[in-house]
Amino acid sequence: MDINNTYNIEEFPRKATKSEKYFLFAVLPENKPGYKYYRNRIKSLFITGYGRFGMNNYIFGKENSKTDISMPTMPVLASGTIKIEEDEIDVTIHEEFEFQIETDISPKHSENLPEHFTELSRWSYSEWNPGDNAPNDRSFVKEIEIVRRKFILAIAPAHKKIWLHETATGINYLIPVSNFYTELMSVKGIRDSKIALRPINLFNEVEKYSDQDFINAFIKYNLYLRRINFDFSGLLIHDKPEHNHKWFNIFRKE
Repeated sequence: MDINNTYNIEEFPRKATKSEKYFLFAVLPENKPGYKYYRNRIKSLFITGYGRFGMNNYIFGKENSKTDISMPTMPVLASGTIKIEEDEIDVTIHEEFEFQIETDISPKHSENLPEHFTELSRWSYSEWNPGDNAPNDRSFVKEIEIVRRKFILAIAPAHKKIWLHETATGINYLIPVSNFYTELMSVKGIRDSKIALRPINLFNEVEKYSDQDFINAFIKYNLYLRRINFDFSGLLIHDKPEHNHKWFNIFRKE
């Protein structure tokens, strides 16, 4: 099905409007190089057509390229909400793949984006930095350092979100909870369906697992899905049984 013919509302290709760029850039902080790259890409690319969900779900690409919605949806790069006097706008931007970037700018109370508006507040996962509480509600975030000064895994129980912070780019890569939880269950050898098939349990029992459990789960997740281009394999370590530590402490030489 040609979704562009189905909606048949706009002519493509076209450049993003001033308000579209405003809302997209609201979740792409310019002071972080990884997000600045995407700002520049959006400036240079054209909206070539609708995504799978039609209005306000667009594909950016090269001017003369054809929108291909048969490709799998790429992982989310940036997500947030901008409150304006006239409405509330949810924004999602996906990672680039083969010169295509999928975006979604969705007003909650109307179909069209306003061209003139007054912003009241904004928040996004892109703004988060190590040491911060969770965006918007300032709730607790558990941090696990995976690679010193390079990668930090963040778990926000109140948001039910997981992301990986990359220091060099400033990007917070949102991690699909179900995929991550499946690897965590594998790491722990848990097969009880009442536990293993309920990802929500992770956020209710976040302190139940060790930092190494989370590190191992992320490494296995990234190994299979190749989300981050970095070799984490050398960090895959299984916790030693507690009694082995006690035996060592008793008989070690001072």
